[in-house]
Amino acid sequence: MASTNQLAQTLKALHKPGSPLVLSNVWDVASLNAIVSLNSESSKPVKALATASFAIAATLGIKDEELSMVQNLELISKIAPLAEQAGLPLSVDIQDGYGDLITAVVTAVVEYGATGANIEDSIPSAGFDKGISGSLYTLEDQVERLKRALDAAKKAGAPDFVLNARCDAFRLLPTPGLTYEIRLAEAIRRGKAFLEAGATTVFYWGGAGQGLTSETVKTLVKELDGKVAVVMSGAPGSLTTAELAEMGVARISVGPGLYLAAMNAVKTVASQMFLGGGLA
Repeated sequence: MASTNQLAQTLKALHKPGSPLVLSNVWDVASLNAIVSLNSESSKPVKALATASFAIAATLGIKDEELSMVQNLELISKIAPLAEQAGLPLSVDIQDGYGDLITAVVTAVVEYGATGANIEDSIPSAGFDKGISGSLYTLEDQVERLKRALDAAKKAGAPDFVLNARCDAFRLLPTPGLTYEIRLAEAIRRGKAFLEAGATTVFYWGGAGQGLTSETVKTLVKELDGKVAVVMSGAPGSLTTAELAEMGVARISVGPGLYLAAMNAVKTVASQMFLGGGLA
């Protein structure tokens, strides 16, 4: 079985601008097993796995921002060994790294077998209505935090740990003076700094129902040499994996998309059953 760092090397190599890694975000053992089962001797569409903190929180009946470090780590401790046994790299969503506990959290996930992580630059307690200086960690602080995370991973045995540094500039709510152009400029400034700090990709998200436009994605790809990660939306008319690949991104995930699709399927079949139908 490959070591954690060997799987981290595999994960890093899968990030290719224009030929992106497509990740299925899982939330428990059952969802992991369902995705892993798609691989067979003749076909292996699943190259790596990721978690989604929103979906993990939803299974506990709480909001994403209410998910504690202990709760998140408990789930990661269960699925990381299974991903490793399947020979698949696992990138975990550890939110903002839980403030000053970022070193301990990264050390723990590497010891469990995770090979990469999402780390956000937004402050959980601040919300998104306080502008760049109030809702996000300062650029200097976030760069220092990301470096601490990578150093922790190295000391835990994964020097090739894949950092998917999330920038939440586009999630900031419109306030007087905070234009789209200002948010874009800040997103680019932070993205370049995160890459220089050692991130493999920079992950941009506009928030639920606020997907990035194709022009925004193209601009980010150009400015960051393709080292861009995005989440694919399930909304009608949203960009497809093929379209995002053509734009040159390096990584595509679905966040809680699969969890939401699964829950919708449960409701559809249950409704059919209650109306006199069957399970098929």
